[in-house]
Amino acid sequence: MNQNLPHAIRVIRTALTSGTGGDPAAAIAHALETARLLADPERAGLVLHRNPAGGWAREHQEHEQQPEETPLEAQARAWDATCERARQLAADIKARLGEHPAFQNVQADRDAVLVSLHITDQAHWPEWRSWFGITHDREVPQPYMVAGEGYRDGIRVSVLAYHLPQARELAREIAQQPYEHEGTVYDLARPQRDPRGDVWFYQGERTPAGMPLLSLDGRQERCTLANIVRQVGPLTPVTDPSSSQATPVMTGGETA
Repeated sequence: MNQNLPHAIRVIRTALTSGTGGDPAAAIAHALETARLLADPERAGLVLHRNPAGGWAREHQEHEQQPEETPLEAQARAWDATCERARQLAADIKARLGEHPAFQNVQADRDAVLVSLHITDQAHWPEWRSWFGITHDREVPQPYMVAGEGYRDGIRVSVLAYHLPQARELAREIAQQPYEHEGTVYDLARPQRDPRGDVWFYQGERTPAGMPLLSLDGRQERCTLANIVRQVGPLTPVTDPSSSQATPVMTGGETA
């Protein structure tokens, strides 16, 4: 039973016995309105439905002149716009990355985009993570993949990086001096190249907290591995430190 029914009965009985004269129906209606027992279709109970053009229309005013847009209608239109932007972003990602060997699939899921990758080299994951706006604390490790959530062009993107846990374990096994920072295993015995092409070397020094200190060849200055990654970008191991040309992981010459 409607819990307002007993209250409404009391309000109606009071209106009928008040002896004010005039139209009893009008007296009852005003009494119910004063008691806030009448629903205002402009404030509550508004139902929207799709019109033939694909937009939104109010069910109770289908054939009447539409008044100023309500907050509910504005929210519905904003939802449509976000879903359309997600579809456009999914198409853009496929156009940019569709031929990349790590790319598997992309699809729009209402107001978000779902992407699946096949990561065979864990050193490449920080670039992918940066490109999709994923921070390390938004990663969720699973037995055969790592799930991450970020934003690109203002749209939420969920990325599934398959085989990344296995790639990380392999990196630990083959590294001569393994050091893990934010989910990436670095081999400190090998030079590391940043996105600008500069090559960094570890010479056995660390901070009191144990963070490795790296330096550019021939320079006295030392910088922590964490600061280099945070300020310059992801580091990738190199076998030819004399080369200054950075090798982007992303297609189209776009680095993370």
